[in-house]
Amino acid sequence: MFEHPFSIDFCWQSAKKFDCPSTEVAALLFDQGSLTSLLKAQCEHFRVKLLSEKWLTTSPSHAEVFESERQRVLCREVLLYCDDIATVYAQSWITEAAYQSEVGDLGETPLGEVLFSDNSWVRSALEVCNFDSQHTFISSLIRDYGQAQQSLYARRRTFTKHHAQVMVCEVFLPGETDAAQCT
Repeated sequence: MFEHPFSIDFCWQSAKKFDCPSTEVAALLFDQGSLTSLLKAQCEHFRVKLLSEKWLTTSPSHAEVFESERQRVLCREVLLYCDDIATVYAQSWITEAAYQSEVGDLGETPLGEVLFSDNSWVRSALEVCNFDSQHTFISSLIRDYGQAQQSLYARRRTFTKHHAQVMVCEVFLPGETDAAQCT
């Protein structure tokens, strides 16, 4: 769908040092479990829409996340819907080792279901950020769903299992307050 993935080169910071003004957003942003499970429990109909999957070479900014020089990774972009509201834009960077072992060819299967169903995946600490929705991709996505532009929140973490690594970034779209209340 996209020529290049939406840039997630935000000003990431430790979740422990981040002050979130909304308790509804904080409930999702700081949750340590599977976001997929959390959303499924809070809505009647959950679905994943695959936007893009393509093999790319990591950028220098990803080198510190993956603790290695440039390497080939699969960039997977999806939207998570809760009761037909686009709630989360998720971008995952999957190393070849992770793709070959367990997380390849997911299609519209939630990545969280795979990663959180196996306790041998070691999770890094959450990093979070706040950014302006003026970014071209997010701006057009919000406009498509009739939402006003605003400040948005995102979180990321890395999952590691032996030599396999997956970095997951989740951007909470304006529908997130609806998702937190869609019981």
